[in-house]
Amino acid sequence: MSVAVAGCRMQKEGDAMAECADAWYHLVQGGGTVQGLRATRATDDSTVRCAVADGASLSALPEPWARTLARELCAVPVRALSDADTLHAALRTLSDGWPAALRSYVTGLGRPLDWLEPHALQHGPAATFVAAGVLPVPGGWRWSAAAVGDCCLFQTRGDTLVTAFPLSLPESFGHHPDLVRGLDCLGAAGPSAIRTASGTAAPGDVLLLASDALAKWALAQETGGRPAWRQLAAVAVAAGEQARGGAAGGEPGPGAGTCSCSCSCSCSCSGSCSGSDCGTGSGPRSQPSTCDGGTGAEPRAEAGGDALRAFIGPLRDTGAIEDDDVSLVAVRFLDDGRTGTRAGGGADLRDGR
Repeated sequence: MSVAVAGCRMQKEGDAMAECADAWYHLVQGGGTVQGLRATRATDDSTVRCAVADGASLSALPEPWARTLARELCAVPVRALSDADTLHAALRTLSDGWPAALRSYVTGLGRPLDWLEPHALQHGPAATFVAAGVLPVPGGWRWSAAAVGDCCLFQTRGDTLVTAFPLSLPESFGHHPDLVRGLDCLGAAGPSAIRTASGTAAPGDVLLLASDALAKWALAQETGGRPAWRQLAAVAVAAGEQARGGAAGGEPGPGAGTCSCSCSCSCSCSGSCSGSDCGTGSGPRSQPSTCDGGTGAEPRAEAGGDALRAFIGPLRDTGAIEDDDVSLVAVRFLDDGRTGTRAGGGADLRDGR
């Protein structure tokens, strides 16, 4: 058994990709090498983490904050995603480091701030997120998830919705979701703003992580008797195929790129940042180290976006979906005969991964 991860994102109509305040990231740790450096699969010995973050467009510097938040959520132990207090402590550490990152940003501008910028910067960035961690257990997998705000996770089985988290109805989406902020974290709400969930997955199941506009549309389809879960999984998979294709031959086209590493577990990736943003360590900390047997998915350029644009474009044209930044990640659980090195393919859920 193995896990396949693919994802993509796109910006609002008329915006440049650099203005996209959505970010996604995934990290695979443990297990053996699978199908070379461009494989997207993790063996049944691997721990998989993934996250989607949606920067609040009216806040200051939402793009680097969303990227930083997505990366750091993939660096926490899976067990932290089931414990609001532990996750809150990690988010506080991240938020505490933002002022230093902000000073570095201002210094790097090489110019004085204009008259509006100090007011905006003193309020800091903000974002919503959903993050998931997957651990192998005998016969399948166990997942844990955490969210602040209206990014969503869906566990699907074919076109059947098994779990919707943290929102389950399209009318539950509003204009003022809870936010993780770069200067005061979760504010007075503290850990109570963090929602958690967990479940088990069997071969054939899919976890879909989506930012708010796409999540709201998907739930509207579900409640209207027109489930689109297979479609969404297919879009993410197609984006992953485009990303690998762009990496395999010649110069990648616009928005195409991959990253890979030579650690003990390997994957290819798409869509968590673009261009020079990759690997710069923007934000309080640099991207998670891959020297401990993990691989982080943050490409040198946007990859796989054409598949998402082909899907979202007609929905925007008809007004079926809001014109907002969009991120989509699919975690597929496969029964493909692959095995890892751990007898029984199981993990001790107390091991802290």
